[in-house]
Amino acid sequence: MAKRKRMTAREKKCKAEWKKRMQEEGILPPDKPKLNRKKYIEEAQEEWNGRDTECYVWDAYLMEAISIMLSRTERNSLRVSLEAVGVAKALKMALRLRQFYEKLKEEGRDRYKVYEQYEFIRDIFEA
Repeated sequence: MAKRKRMTAREKKCKAEWKKRMQEEGILPPDKPKLNRKKYIEEAQEEWNGRDTECYVWDAYLMEAISIMLSRTERNSLRVSLEAVGVAKALKMALRLRQFYEKLKEEGRDRYKVYEQYEFIRDIFEA
């Protein structure tokens, strides 16, 4: 199979002009604005921390949200999305943290160094 030839600057310009024209005519949707990830995470944390604590079914809502996110694929392919991988990492980490605390309990310890905890879950971070 032959390598794909890189587009020239002229071809790129022509393609960009065509895309802009198609967007103006309404054939193609407008470009989606970039997500400010840090701001998005901060907003989500604020909303979660400010949620109604009188509600007793948050676990059910959270489990449903996790299930939805785990099934996400990228738009034009069947590849698993990075978001789904992040949720899977969070699940694996929760399970591993439970193992860590159970291990401490078996050893009769109630204190630990942050480094010990990190070493216990490091492979999940690096996956």
